[in-house]
Amino acid sequence: MASRYSSIVLFIGIVLIVIALYFFLAAITLISPPNYSVVASLLSTVIGFLMLSTGTSLIKTYVITRAAEKLMSETKV
Repeated sequence: MASRYSSIVLFIGIVLIVIALYFFLAAITLISPPNYSVVASLLSTVIGFLMLSTGTSLIKTYVITRAAEKLMSETKV
């Protein structure tokens, strides 16, 4: 059961990183000459960094969980 949740955590982490890249690209678009929306660009950048941080934390949690599961299975044998 725990391995199913860890796979979901990995998937959500990857999705959050992809969404973060979208927000970074949106920030670049918002700061470009026709728009010049600096506040919206900064907000988009902050949201992108938050999602990137959360995604990498979830992937790190996945790796730690998999390592702990492997260690537990090796010590039981």
